[in-house]
Amino acid sequence: MRTLSFGVATGATTNFTLDEGISKDPRYRNKYDIKFAPVSIHYGVDYEGYGFTIDPGLVHVGQNFYVSNTSGGQQGVRKVNLHYANIPVAFKLHAIDIAFFRVSLVAGGSFAYLLSGSETVSHSQTRLTFPSQVYPILPSSYTVVYDGVESPEVSNYTMLSKQDFKSYQAFAMLGFRSDWQVNDEWMVSLDFRMNYGIFEPRTNSYLEKLNNYQTLYDLPGRRRDMFVQLNIGISRYLEFEKKEKAPRVQKARSPKKSSTKTKKYPYRAPRTSKPRG
Repeated sequence: MRTLSFGVATGATTNFTLDEGISKDPRYRNKYDIKFAPVSIHYGVDYEGYGFTIDPGLVHVGQNFYVSNTSGGQQGVRKVNLHYANIPVAFKLHAIDIAFFRVSLVAGGSFAYLLSGSETVSHSQTRLTFPSQVYPILPSSYTVVYDGVESPEVSNYTMLSKQDFKSYQAFAMLGFRSDWQVNDEWMVSLDFRMNYGIFEPRTNSYLEKLNNYQTLYDLPGRRRDMFVQLNIGISRYLEFEKKEKAPRVQKARSPKKSSTKTKKYPYRAPRTSKPRG
């Protein structure tokens, strides 16, 4: 039997920005938030034991971080915001498949196009730890002291804009999906996936500035984006029974006529002509 399904879903993401520069920078501490994944469209096809699904939608990627002063106090927030149009394609392996309920293991990948992107920092007036390599480019309002840099209040200071991020990204994903058939036409789905960004999201031109310490609030290091997504959806489904082929009937063959003529007499036939003389 084959099942086709199509519908819509909405959900949320929890994001992790795996950045070597941030992890070794004393100015930042991890902050975990839930971000909205507004809508996605679902199309799926299922066979006995396996299936495929495609779920194009919008996702919000990027982790936020607390800004910490030289004493460890929280003084602000650094925000990473990337909005993608994402097209995931996945293979499903049915682990549980009964009449009205199915649980599937999901694995696949996705292609994402960047719609908007920014990275900002905001903090109150405080003392922060800046690397000595950036002292030459500090604005006049920043003052170097014995244990850090006296920094003025900043609000939404732009560290990166959309042009500093690559336009395309690819994600590898792994998770599970469950489907409940609420009646003969509709089903409700719960979809949980972990997504890992394959490529460095920032452009080469920005990385060059970063590696040359031409950025105030960032340190050199590789970066990857990862997010966990939970979606709830509703879909219309159609079931198609597999057509069985009718058995082939062979026509009975008529017996062949014998080419040998049947003899009228079992012995030599009588002579019918008169003898001579």
